[in-house]
Amino acid sequence: METRKWLIGIFCFMIGLFFVTQTGLTEGQNIYVSARSADQYRVSIESEKSELENIRNMIENATEQLARYEEAQEDGDFSEILDELANEVLMYRKFSGNQTVRGPGVIVTVDDGTRVLHEWEDINVLLVHDIDIMIIINDLKRNGAEAISVNGQRVVNGTEVSCSGYTIRINGQTFARPFVIRAIGDSARMSASLISIEGYGTLLSELGVLFNVTLVDDLVIHAFTGRIEHRFMSAVSLQQ
Repeated sequence: METRKWLIGIFCFMIGLFFVTQTGLTEGQNIYVSARSADQYRVSIESEKSELENIRNMIENATEQLARYEEAQEDGDFSEILDELANEVLMYRKFSGNQTVRGPGVIVTVDDGTRVLHEWEDINVLLVHDIDIMIIINDLKRNGAEAISVNGQRVVNGTEVSCSGYTIRINGQTFARPFVIRAIGDSARMSASLISIEGYGTLLSELGVLFNVTLVDDLVIHAFTGRIEHRFMSAVSLQQ
């Protein structure tokens, strides 16, 4: 009889220990979150909040605009609406590259190097390539450039930059060195990025390529005059 009691007691103790262990593991899984995961969750939540706020602002602006349109329709006076639409068209023309613009910015000049090559060096080290121009353009965009041109060719969506011997083709036009890149934006920020210790301009200069950045208070960049053809995409009606 005593032996039976002992066996029952040990069995109950093991069952209790099993439940306590399982509960501890489960609670541990629910409570423990790594610092990296917590930071990712925080960034994700802040991003969602910011996007939600932007959507609310868009709805509010659209509601106000709709109210103005309805009021103009009742009054029969569309002059204010037409002015707003004209300003929007001008804004889209500027950002699409179809409008000549001006403002402060930088002029970047890149040219082939003239120093004597070492015995083990390749001549391509001193030459300017399409990838160099593309990296500079991307660096300028990343630092807030609002308009860019290369040798007078406006950089727009669809602009291609490719090597063609010792020349470079931009928007279907062929240009020889030197290559002059103009960019409108925060001149101090753009130039600092290019000529910093780790900047691409500094790298090119160390290799022997001629690289120069000039800050300009009033810079003019002309509109894109070419034609971009879309072979594969087509517009989708919002009413579908």
